[in-house]
Amino acid sequence: MNAFAHLASDLHEEPIFPVGPKDRDTAAEVVRQFTFRKLLRDIAPGVTSWAVPNAAKRGQWAQQQAKREGMVAGVFDEHYAWNHGIAFLEWKDGKGVLSQAQVDWGNAMHRRGFRVACVRTPAFAEALFREWGAPFIDRRGL
Repeated sequence: MNAFAHLASDLHEEPIFPVGPKDRDTAAEVVRQFTFRKLLRDIAPGVTSWAVPNAAKRGQWAQQQAKREGMVAGVFDEHYAWNHGIAFLEWKDGKGVLSQAQVDWGNAMHRRGFRVACVRTPAFAEALFREWGAPFIDRRGL
């Protein structure tokens, strides 16, 4: 038996946070994000969101500048905040896959107690936000 076998670990962890199922919808990632932000404006105006641009895909100079500015590989696309709550979502289109850097960052944030998920549809994201206690307008009886 190898004396170091007990130290072996999988360097490529699987996500320990929610990941929405793949789908056949051809809507682009950016369309899915926009639709969810519009939905939040209508039914959860107490939630604020902001995007984290991915400068790493914009050429060598932009990559170097982004690193100088503190860019971290794997940080999720959009961040959302409400009173006493924060969530980080990585948006994917119907067939998109998480990079290992995204899995690692998401797992690290999940282990720290933050709400994180990879989502594909506004409906999946809304269900998570409701579960996480984001403030929604109660429209029953209107």
